[in-house]
Formats: sequence, C-alpha cells, structure tokens
Amino acid sequence: MKRIKMNRRDFLKGSAFITSTVAGSSLMVGANPELEAAPATPEKATASRKTAIAQCPYCGVGCGTIIQAENGKIVSMRPDKDHPTNYGLQCIKGLTAAEPIYVDRMEGDAYVRKDVWAEWNKPNHGDMEYISKTKGSFDEEHFVRVPYKEASDMTAHKIAHLAKKYTGNSIALYGSGQLTMEGQYLENLFMKGVLGSNTIEANARMCMTSAVTGYFATLGSDTPPLAYEDIELADMVMHFGHNAREAHPIIFWRIADHKRKADIPTVVVDPRYTGTSKGYEDINKDNSVHVPILNGDISFLNAIAHVLLKDHKDVIDWDFLKAHTTGWKEYTDGVLNNYSPEQVQDRMGGPNHDVSPELIRRVAGMFADATRKRLARSKGKQADEGYGGVIIMWGIGYNQHIHGQHNVISIVNLLTLTGNLAKPGCGPFSMTGQPNAMGERFTGGLTDRLPFNQPLKNTSHRKHMARHWNVPEENLIKAMNSENPGFAVGMMERALKGDVKAMFLVYATHIDLPDQHKLVRPAMMKTFNVVQEIYRHAPNNLYADVIFPAATWGEVDGVYISSERRINRVEKAAEAPPGCLPDMDMVIDKGKEIAHLLGMDADKIFPWQRKEDGFYDAQEIFRAVCAASEGTDTDLTGLLEVEKIDGKTPYQQLRDLRGIQWPAPSYEAAKAGGTKRRYMLQEGKWANKPYGYFRTQDGKVHMKLCLQDYSQREEITKKLMEFGDKEGVYTIDNIPLLKQARDMGLTPDLPDEAERGQTWDKVPAGKYPYWLGLGVVYEHFHTAKSNRSPTTRRLVPEMYVEMHVEDAKELGIKDGDKVRLVTRRGFYEAKAQVGVKSLVKPARNSVPRGYMFSPWNLSVADSADPKKNKWLVNGVSSRVWDIVSGQVDFKKLACRIEKV
Repeated sequence: MKRIKMNRRDFLKGSAFITSTVAGSSLMVGANPELEAAPATPEKATASRKTAIAQCPYCGVGCGTIIQAENGKIVSMRPDKDHPTNYGLQCIKGLTAAEPIYVDRMEGDAYVRKDVWAEWNKPNHGDMEYISKTKGSFDEEHFVRVPYKEASDMTAHKIAHLAKKYTGNSIALYGSGQLTMEGQYLENLFMKGVLGSNTIEANARMCMTSAVTGYFATLGSDTPPLAYEDIELADMVMHFGHNAREAHPIIFWRIADHKRKADIPTVVVDPRYTGTSKGYEDINKDNSVHVPILNGDISFLNAIAHVLLKDHKDVIDWDFLKAHTTGWKEYTDGVLNNYSPEQVQDRMGGPNHDVSPELIRRVAGMFADATRKRLARSKGKQADEGYGGVIIMWGIGYNQHIHGQHNVISIVNLLTLTGNLAKPGCGPFSMTGQPNAMGERFTGGLTDRLPFNQPLKNTSHRKHMARHWNVPEENLIKAMNSENPGFAVGMMERALKGDVKAMFLVYATHIDLPDQHKLVRPAMMKTFNVVQEIYRHAPNNLYADVIFPAATWGEVDGVYISSERRINRVEKAAEAPPGCLPDMDMVIDKGKEIAHLLGMDADKIFPWQRKEDGFYDAQEIFRAVCAASEGTDTDLTGLLEVEKIDGKTPYQQLRDLRGIQWPAPSYEAAKAGGTKRRYMLQEGKWANKPYGYFRTQDGKVHMKLCLQDYSQREEITKKLMEFGDKEGVYTIDNIPLLKQARDMGLTPDLPDEAERGQTWDKVPAGKYPYWLGLGVVYEHFHTAKSNRSPTTRRLVPEMYVEMHVEDAKELGIKDGDKVRLVTRRGFYEAKAQVGVKSLVKPARNSVPRGYMFSPWNLSVADSADPKKNKWLVNGVSSRVWDIVSGQVDFKKLACRIEKV
C-alpha cells in the first residue's frame, strides 16, 4: 500500500498557511489570522527551569505540549515537536495554557460552610443530613477553614450515613474529561464498587455520548476506529456539526494542508458559514461545499445514500453488506423508497437553510468519486493494502441533538454502505471535546458503564471487575439495579424530587449542564455538595457545602487519552500550592474512609500507600488499569509485558513513543505504539482476541434505518417546550414523549417565525421568533480556565451574539448594541455582533437569517456570582435529552431579542 508520509518539515514548509517559520510568526489562513497560531522555538533549559511533557489541557485533539516551570511555578508552554499529533504546532489556547493556572487560586485548608461545621460539632454531630442555608454565596463570612483530614472525616461520615439510610444510589458524582485517567478509574471504583451507586455522570454526557452510543449500536464498541494519519490518506473529508477550525484547529490545519497538496474535496454541514468553510474555500472554492442544514442531517445522509444507490451503483459494497452487516436490506429499501433529495426538502431546515436536490446530488457525486479512488487503489489487493476514500468527522454540535445517537448511526450507515469503514483513509471519526473525555469513556465513568467498554449488565465482565477492584460483586449488582433515568439531566431532576441527597463535583462545572435557572441550581440547593476545585470563585463553589482545594494539570502525574485512542503522558511539572491535593489522592482518601464506615475492607480495595513526597503513585494505578484491561477490547497488557522483558516502565514507554494507541495487547503491539486502526482484522496478532471482524456479539456491523418525520412536529414540540417552562414537569416522567421526538428527528423548541420582520419591541410577549444556537469560540475553551487567561480574554473579551445583518435591521438592533436573549427558561445578555464586519470581536462567522449564535465558554467571564452574572447562556437551554445517549440539544432553541 502506498503511504503518504508527513513530517513536521512538510507540515510547516509545505503549508499554504505559514508565512514564516521563525519564532513569533503567524500560521494564517485567508482573512482569519486570529484563528491561527505559531510554531514555537525551543527554549534552553536553565538551572531553575524544569520541563515536563503533557497532552494539552484543552480539546480532545491531544496535542503534545512541553510544560515549562521556573522556580517551582508553571510559566509557559511550547508545542512538542516530537509529537505525532501536532508536529510542533499549537493553537492559541494551548500556547497560553499557563496563564490562568494561578489566577484566583485556592490553597491551604478546606473550606466548609460555617453552619455545616457548626452542626457537625454539635453532640453526636447534630443533624447528619444538614445542608448549608447559605448556598448561592461566595462570601468568606459564610465559610470556615478546616484542616483537610477533619473536613474529609466529616464528609465521609455524612456520605456513609446517607448511603446507609437512602442507598448508595442517593449519592451522585459529576466528574470530568479533565481528570487524569487514573483518577477517573478510581472515581468509578468508588461510586459503583464501594457505594453501589449508578448515579455517576461526567461532562462527556453533554458532548460525546451520542458518539459513544452510536459506536456501540453499530460497531459494538466505543471510540473512532481510525488514526489521525488517515487524514493524509483520505480522498474526501466531510464535517458534520463541526467547526474544526475553531474547535480542533490542529485537525483543521492537517486537513487543509492535505487539501492544498492533494486537492481533495471537503464538505462542511453546518447552519453557519464558519471559518472552516472559509479556510477550505481559500484553498479551492470549486471543491469546497457548505451545506447549511438545521436539524435535517439524518434526512441529508439518507438522501445521499438514495442517490448513490440509484445513480452510483458501482460504489455500493454489496459483498461487504451481505457478509458483514445486519439490517442492510431494511436500510437500503427505506432510503430508496422515502429519502430521495426531493422527498426530504421539508426537513432541510426551512427558509435560509436551503439544501436543494441539486446540492445533495453534487455532494453524493463527490462522495462517489472519492470512493472510486479508493476502490481503484484496492483492486486485486487486500483491504488494508489500498487506502483513501471518505472520512466523516463530527463534533460536539452533531452529538447534541434529541436524536444524537441516530445522527451518528446514519453516518456509520452511509460509510458501511460504500465500504468506507475503518480502512486506511476512510471511516467515521468523532472529535472529542474535553482533553480526557476519552479516558472517562475508557474507564466507564458514566451511568450503567464499567471500565473497558462494557456495561454493568455484562455478567462475566462485572465479575472480572469485582475481582480487580477487590469489591463484593453484590455492590456492582446493586449499582446495576439502581436507576438513574435521564443520566445527567435525570440526576438533577431526581435531586429536585429529593431522591439524590449528596453530590461530588470533581474537576467539572455544573454550568456545563442545561436549564440552569429552573433545573440545575435549584437541584443543588437541595443536596449536600462536595466540591474539589482550584479556583476560589468557580461556579461550583456557590453551592458547595465543602470545598477541597485541588491540584490541577501540570501539578499531577497521569495520562490522558486523545480522540485517536492515543494514551499520552501528562507529567508533573511543578508542585501545587500548599494544601492542594491531586483529585486522584482525594478519591483514594475518601474511598478508604467511606469503605471503612460501610464495613468493607478498605485497605484491600485501596491498597496504595503514599510515597515519601506525600502523594500516591499514579503509575501504580495505571499498572492496575493495564492489568484489569486484560481480555477486553481495550487490552493494555502489552505495556506490562514490555516492562517485564525490557525493564521500561509503562510511563517511560508512553513518554518515549509520545503515546500509545489502545489496544496494545502484546509485547509487539506495545513496542510498535499500539493499534492504529480497529476492526476487520487490522489489529495484528492478538492472542485470545475478544472479538472477530467487529466487536458486536455476532461480529457484524448493525445497520439501522433512522427516520425523520415532521408530520407531527408542532404538536410534539409544544409538549417538549414545557420542560423548564411548566413547573413540576420532568423529562424522566415522560420518556415515551422523548422517544417519539427522537424517532421523528425533531427539535426541542420551535420558533414563532410568523413574528419575525418587526422591531424587537413589537414582538408580542411570550413569542420567540428566532433560532438560537450555543457553541464554542476559538479563543476560549473552559469557562473556568481560558477566560482567566489575559491573552485569550483580550482577544474575545465579552459575550456576543452573532446576528444576520437583515435580522438586525428589522429588529432595530445596531452593531454593538447590548441585547437580551430570552427563551422560555431564562435569559442572558450579550453584545450584538452584526455580520462579519462587526466591531464586536471575533466577527468571523456568518449566521443565516433567523438564526442567532453565542459561545458558552464566556458564560461566567463577567462574574460567577448570580447576582452579577449576565452571560450564563445555559440559563436559556433546553433540558430535553436523547433517550439512549442522554445528550441535550444546545443548538436549536427558540428565543426573542430585547434591547437593553
């Protein structure tokens, strides 16, 4: 097979985007220089300087980063030139990742609410179920500083009491894709193995679980089957709900560079015309397509399949379908009968989201041509000897639908139909949001999951994990039989109803969740909340009964996993401020204390001891993860074999290779850097491999025809709009309604479009004429970190809303006006960014008429205090979720505009 190799020299010197490679030069595309960044020149080490390698702490691309510390403080970052993901380049977020680390930083003893501490110090500890009456305030006057061990002892006793009285499932944990994988693994052990709780969620639920469940439903296991190097082998790349240039810049740069060299076609499916589309058009407008769909992705994908089946029969892989799939007949019959480009026009988003039959046929023709190129190279060869075809990438926005899982299944269907599945240069590729959300998925840190891609209901794997965790299997059975309907949303609705009594919030912020004013914050007012946090004025602290100062990225040891399944080292570069402990250490401590109080053998479950430096050894936990992964499709035991034979520790292997892609089930696989591609016998030699062609029980891809039907749209959506608007109406009590909305491919809201065309003050009360979408902006990532960075804050300093010039004119809104965006659930305020010539930064994306857009990253950049905060976009979002993936739709809300 011909391999297209790409090295850093090619990427830098061959790129159309680099004007110079000297330090401080810009990596620019077209008219959007603010979207790009710079290659960095290595700095010489000095006696006071220490460097450590890491994966960038922001998005899931997993760029290699060199952390630089001086005099015990992290001072700067530079890209790792030896890392195979980013070739010594980095975006502005990664380059400035040191800036926010010490801003508003907590240190020292734990913070405990004064009234909680006073109650605890009463005889017999007073009311063990007491929660603070001062929630909603940051004020120092409401807190007392308490030594870590004493605060931890109080927390352990209160949690154990609640677990005994109300069951372990009354205890919730909201974790994070920013934790190290070792910490994530232990949090799951603690919740399911010790407490027997199934109420464990993470911010992955809000960004990636539609991809997770879509992969499980079709291929039988989670995560993309490809590697980033497949980008340079592809003949066509499509993006769905994925503004890669802002959300995953390195991936965009790699695709754009490949497009420049090989002239591949690119398709961006997005309601907005973004920098991603603009960048591709700057290279070659003739083979760059923007498809402005709003919600009609399933119909669009089915229509492409229809055209291929009718007009491009030579690219249909009938042999593969018949031998290695199920459901193909129902799928092909369904798309042929009901999904012609003409038949789907009512689902293409309506006015200003025009996707004509001609455009659909054009995209289908490009898809067919790219597939033919792969077929020509593969003719007469083994499947892995050819390369190329179509890669379909998608981001958080594509997952965030009521029908998110069906969106993903529809992508896999189309790729399977044409044989563009998990081969070199083609296949499905979801791009993750959080830096270690893949680790959260790997370790099973979500409702109903166990580590290593298996559910709690898998009897043999449940027994396997009970043995490795040294916990009674009955605890895992309790977790399995305990319900958390609605996942993250359900956890909060259960708290409102009184079923959840306590919450741990670990390296995740509650403002990631939807419907803040009507759901999340009222729920947290009713629970005992234990927060592990680095910033004194982080949003979680408003509702904390106890706050434990934590160490952060760069101050802890461990690993992250990137979107291509690459396990990267995250090394400790500096000591955390005094009193700030790694989250992993805190879960071991609380796990031991609570296990003991519940009558369990705590030292057997948590056998690790602190090292001389006072911290637990993360590599010991990583070895335990590797050992427990044996026999699963995530098998990492090859790293232990290398250590045994060559004497090289797992962490040293990861450092030397700049990451290993799981699985690595043998000595040979680990030495080679793991497995680039999964499925179809591409994994190489693997003794006792736990699956055949695919990970499904029958070894086949499970195709499923996903439908979209707007015939009852208004009637069903009217009911969906009651959640968060009508008091006492809960999603977890209305799952049949959610299923109906999912199966018909609907939206959570519907705007009152008839009310458009008049000034803002003439729109009747209770009417919401416009669509509103919430997403990301390039310069910011985490609400906690990046908006504390002076560089990125200077680039985008305030909340904004993108508006079409004609909409603004009709509304009577001028560029720069302060406006209020109101939905049925709440409001936020923003500056009007009217068109791409706006004076309000960043002004680079175009929205269609009738559609507004704001980033969530700046939600608390004005203030995390609710009395002052006016930018909290998730105060307006819907809580309606996909009944399988649990993801919420943040993209299609109905809003009204008011001038402030």
